[in-house]
Amino acid sequence: MLDNQLDNHSAEDSNTRNQIAQLTAMNQFLSRLVAAALEFDVFMKELATSIIHYVRCDRAILLLADNQESALEFGYSNYQLPSPERQTELNALRLPLYQADHDPLLDAWLMGEAVMIQTDLVSPSSTGGWLARFIQSNQFFSAPFIHDGHLIGVVIVDNPISDLPLTAEHQAALLALTAQAAVLLYNVQAHQRIVHKLADSVTEMSILRRIDRELSDTIDLRHVFQMTLDWALRFTNAQAASIALYNQEQDELRFVAEYGYDISDEQLATLRQEYGPGIALRVARAGHAEIVPDVSMDKDFVPIASSTRSQVAVPVMREDRVVAVITVESKRLNGFSEQNLDFIEKLATRAGVAIDNARLYDEAVREREKLSLILSNTADIVMAVDLDDRLILLNQSALAALHLYLNESYVGLTIFDAIDHTPLLDTYRRAKALGENLAEEVPLPNGRVFHTNMQFNPSLGWIIVMHDITPFKEMDKLKSELIATVSHDLKQPLSVMNGYIELLLMQQAVSSQGMHAVQMIRRSIQSMRQLIDDLLDLAKIESGIQLNLQPIQINTVVTDCIDSLRPAAQNKSMTIVSETDNSLPPVTGDYARLRQILMNLINNAVKYTPPEGQVNVRAEKRGNMLRVAVQDNGLGISPEDQIHIFDRFYRVRRPETDSIEGTGLGLAIVKSLVEAHRGQISVESTLGRGSTFYLTLPLAEEMPHNSHET
Repeated sequence: MLDNQLDNHSAEDSNTRNQIAQLTAMNQFLSRLVAAALEFDVFMKELATSIIHYVRCDRAILLLADNQESALEFGYSNYQLPSPERQTELNALRLPLYQADHDPLLDAWLMGEAVMIQTDLVSPSSTGGWLARFIQSNQFFSAPFIHDGHLIGVVIVDNPISDLPLTAEHQAALLALTAQAAVLLYNVQAHQRIVHKLADSVTEMSILRRIDRELSDTIDLRHVFQMTLDWALRFTNAQAASIALYNQEQDELRFVAEYGYDISDEQLATLRQEYGPGIALRVARAGHAEIVPDVSMDKDFVPIASSTRSQVAVPVMREDRVVAVITVESKRLNGFSEQNLDFIEKLATRAGVAIDNARLYDEAVREREKLSLILSNTADIVMAVDLDDRLILLNQSALAALHLYLNESYVGLTIFDAIDHTPLLDTYRRAKALGENLAEEVPLPNGRVFHTNMQFNPSLGWIIVMHDITPFKEMDKLKSELIATVSHDLKQPLSVMNGYIELLLMQQAVSSQGMHAVQMIRRSIQSMRQLIDDLLDLAKIESGIQLNLQPIQINTVVTDCIDSLRPAAQNKSMTIVSETDNSLPPVTGDYARLRQILMNLINNAVKYTPPEGQVNVRAEKRGNMLRVAVQDNGLGISPEDQIHIFDRFYRVRRPETDSIEGTGLGLAIVKSLVEAHRGQISVESTLGRGSTFYLTLPLAEEMPHNSHET
């Protein structure tokens, strides 16, 4: 009896000692794992070593779930397979979990259940049978690591060296360990992900800084394309990439750079022409990036490379518009992660700036070369002077005309230092003093006369364009001399003809038919005399006339003209209305010449307005000028005729105007007289709705001189 009691106590003490030993071993096991928790590789090695020691087995193989929990991948093993090739295969082991419900072993792991596999009791085609053959084991026991109901890993233990069976004690020990180690494994994996993410972020930032430097150092568009593709392939470990520029107006892509395809550019172009731009065009239209994990499932995919399994396409944006699309292809299914996409999008942002800068630079270079070619081959003088009076542009014609040295650079010099020997400098000073655009004729040292136009640009300075008008001046002088000579010579025969007609009428009776002929002759003589007078008047004005300038009330001139033309208007049942009065400020002018100007304009309005029409004359003050408008509701003037309406001898030729007499010199004389008064004249007209001629003259206080010669 006593012996039995002693035996029972001895057994209880033994169990207690075993439990204490197990708890001690478990505590030591967990302590070692906690100490190694910050180093993932150290932790995995310590976990496998502790399992082997605690469970008393020969080998432990750790499998870990990937980030998406879509597969189990090899994590660590303390035991190397005899064959290096098989060990390499083990290191690359990956067991997909998305079809786990069709496999007992995977399904059990996902449910958190441990599984014993004996090769002679399982189907060779099952995952358990295949895995036993793969790790060359007749029997293994596996237990999952479960955290918050999710499978995070699996441990497999067996005895390939001792070939001892795995007992219930082994299994219980392993289950106890996995339950305790699951939380630590989860935390280590989370820590590793954070460390990797930080490391990836640092690496990515370093890469992006390098990309920024490289892209900012180049303005070669092709180099930008190649560099962008190179970095996209490097970061994603993909096989091929391309860039296509997008034309939003025409909705088309133009592939400008491709890398990694094993076919020629001609074959690439043929395939794209046959199949179209594919996924890239869809992304360009949508303006959003796409990851295509399996290209065989996408109807828009273009099979340029037969080995492509997945693709990512990212739009390159500039100011909310798509300018290009970057496409990257991989040989692996689901070969691109969100991290890859994020990097390519950041790359696309930088590429967009670089592409835009390079494109703008190319355009600027082309425009500069084009401008240089045009300027070097134009006969006109072209110069540009900045806001500090420094020359920023001179073409070849300027160097020759201004007698400057062809082999010296004048860019950067002040205009005062460069052309101080020419009258052009006086014109420049005058334009600057007035602070407005200026156009006038300037003689240069080469004996030529140039029409000079100085235009001011607030952001650039002064743009000077000079056109050689010497041949026109010489021709105009010859023409004026010819007109003056011929006109004087023509006046005498006309006077003789008119005198003999008068003598004929005094000495002989003329029939009614003869009287009609006489009247026609008189009329023709009068028309010829008017033409000669106009020619002489125009020649006198253009050669320089003395104006008797004084303050003139424009209302007085308008009233005088209307009174003279009222009979002609009444013959056509027309009315002439004056909207001017004495409240308007006076202008400085020559009364006779102002009357000539307004008589011509109002008379033309009466002549070219159908019966029962109306002519309005109005005036208003505008700044330091007085503007007079002569408006009719007559035939109107076409745009092509308006361009030449102030040219000498130009007449509007339309069926409605064939019966209206005129020399074609009236408006040319008006324009010359207006400019002699330092004024301007213009016209606005619409066919069938009438015309308005605008005359602007300086106010009296702006021109205090008593006389002026032009």
